[in-house]
Amino acid sequence: MKISIFIFFLPLLLFSEIIKFDNLKKTYYYNQLVNFKTKVILQNPINLNAVGLNTEVNLTKINPYLYSLKIKFKANDKPHKVFLISTNYFKEIDLNALIKPIKLNEYPHNFCKVYATNLKIVNPIASNYDTKNNLLFFTLKCKNCNIKDFNLTYPQKLKIINQNEASIFLIVPKFLKKLNFYYFDLNHSTFKKVFIEIKTKQQTISTQTNINPENKNFFTPLNILILTTIAFVLLIFLIYQKLWIFFIAIILSIPLVYQFIPKGEIILPKNTQIKILPTPQSTTIEIVNTPTKVKILQKNKNYIKIKYQNKIGWVKNDDIK
Repeated sequence: MKISIFIFFLPLLLFSEIIKFDNLKKTYYYNQLVNFKTKVILQNPINLNAVGLNTEVNLTKINPYLYSLKIKFKANDKPHKVFLISTNYFKEIDLNALIKPIKLNEYPHNFCKVYATNLKIVNPIASNYDTKNNLLFFTLKCKNCNIKDFNLTYPQKLKIINQNEASIFLIVPKFLKKLNFYYFDLNHSTFKKVFIEIKTKQQTISTQTNINPENKNFFTPLNILILTTIAFVLLIFLIYQKLWIFFIAIILSIPLVYQFIPKGEIILPKNTQIKILPTPQSTTIEIVNTPTKVKILQKNKNYIKIKYQNKIGWVKNDDIK
């Protein structure tokens, strides 16, 4: 009888483990991004795999007896579990039993739904959108944050750059001179207010992203001068009927025609950042998801101006090589 009991529990003895949770905090809030590391120490060496339910997992083998497991999920009502699997071995970790998020009863007006240890606004730019509204663009940077949940009461477009950064477009009323909103500061367990001054400029988003890029401003001062000269030359041609005068008009029209000739095409590699302006500090408006062929509009020493998905932007020369 004793032998049969020993045989029954033998697999458990062979595959017993110690699971150590690192940097696990005492307090988490509902919808907060939970991110911590776990060490799995094994009594006997096995090839271990990890699968997450509503959870991101990254398992790294340190040595045959030690694994490092990174766990990330959003604290909410969904079941969150990690399954450690190997031949003749199975271990379930119930993360809901470990994390009991606190639900806040009251939220301030204009709470952006983001929980973060730090949040800042970079490169805010405002432009005229229509007679009643302005278009406000900025980059949001935060740490340990649920950035995908960012939301305000105004119409918006959110473009995720990475887990800690996003580009945001907002349509706000013209009478609004300052945008205020709150995020939840995890370092101090309190709501923190953010201010963005709204000052419209002539050279703004609408001229850079070019919402209607086919509607180019053809009548620039230089083009008007060229057109005036061509008209004068054609008038002289009609008077004197000299063919060489007509050729002068054709030559003068070459710069105008050249503006509408494509400068070639390039293929943007995956993860290429498209910026508003050809400067290192400029805000990223798009990130290429898949290799994409685009038209070249202009070139300078370090950047190429391109048209991508009905938007105009700049990419680094080094990103194309």
